[in-house]
Amino acid sequence: MQVTIRTIDDVLPHMRDDSGIIVSERPDHTVIDYVYTTDETFDSDMALQCRGLKFDAAGRIIARPFHKFFNLGEREDPFRIDWARGHHIVEKLDGTMIHAVMLDGDLLFMTRMGHMQQAKDAMAIASDGLLALCASQLKLGRTPLFEYTSPENRIVLSYDAPALTLLGIREMVSGRYVSDAEIRALCQHYRVPVAAHHGQIDDIKAFMADTKALEGIEGFVIAFDDGHRIKIKADAYVLRHKALSGAQLEKNVLEWVLADVVDDVVPMLPSDMADRVAVYQRDVQAAISRRAAQVDAFVAAHRGLERREIARAAQESLDKALRPAVFSVLDGKDVRDSVKKHLKWAAHSQTRIDSVRDLYGLCWTRDGLPDIDLG
Repeated sequence: MQVTIRTIDDVLPHMRDDSGIIVSERPDHTVIDYVYTTDETFDSDMALQCRGLKFDAAGRIIARPFHKFFNLGEREDPFRIDWARGHHIVEKLDGTMIHAVMLDGDLLFMTRMGHMQQAKDAMAIASDGLLALCASQLKLGRTPLFEYTSPENRIVLSYDAPALTLLGIREMVSGRYVSDAEIRALCQHYRVPVAAHHGQIDDIKAFMADTKALEGIEGFVIAFDDGHRIKIKADAYVLRHKALSGAQLEKNVLEWVLADVVDDVVPMLPSDMADRVAVYQRDVQAAISRRAAQVDAFVAAHRGLERREIARAAQESLDKALRPAVFSVLDGKDVRDSVKKHLKWAAHSQTRIDSVRDLYGLCWTRDGLPDIDLG
């Protein structure tokens, strides 16, 4: 994917306000990255490059991470790809992409969005050889690209110890990817771990079936010699990742509880998050019981009165959110279902959840949850 970028002015004319790609100006550098996607986000070769591009204060390019690439079958028919073209398969690790950058004379690590905690943690474990490799490649105008995996940086899969694994090296200006042979020679020289190599594809149908059935691995990246890349993920990983992505939003977790599917979701989550979801489920069910008992007690105390008198009493003594449940119970509906109906309404948006948080004692936080990469 060779699109020449020397300065930020090569990129800015291609930007659109509604694309999901943003320009983040920092005191000493600028980042161009996407924060959400639409069908038109990656409609040009330049847009595909906007995945963590970095420029110094003078606007010169200082880092060029991987271009945006897609899942196998997402944009091209797997059975129409010429698999005789030069390519190799590498394992896709489940961590955070980290790259080296030289900024104001200092060698730093950054994520796509810049100085994030994962970049600082990665720098703390970098070996002398790894730093020497980074320095040598940066002098050549290249960006070394790593995956940072750690027990403290868990996304879906678990890793026993923190590690930095070289994924690739990219020329900043041209966008050309350094060959696999050169990368492995550099890793051997500097004693740097490199992503596992899995040969080439002979039978695409068998490769797809075998990959989707894998456990304990995210999947693979198919890297063509011309820079084209495609990713494929195991079904088990995709399911777990979807569950983890869902847990980023309280409304999704509340929907799981109300639909009684928490037991199906929990096995797909890391243990600490599974525990958090289980506690949330317990608290929500307890809140439903409390409010259902309150409605039941009110109905029992006022049964026999005319509905307008009951309405007047409810207005004086019940939260307005619970008043519809009173009349549902009077009409023979189950009291818990009546209360849950209100919570199902709330689960449609975070704003609605916030409006009933105190009534039900809802408590959910993203603190400590891993950041989910858009891809």
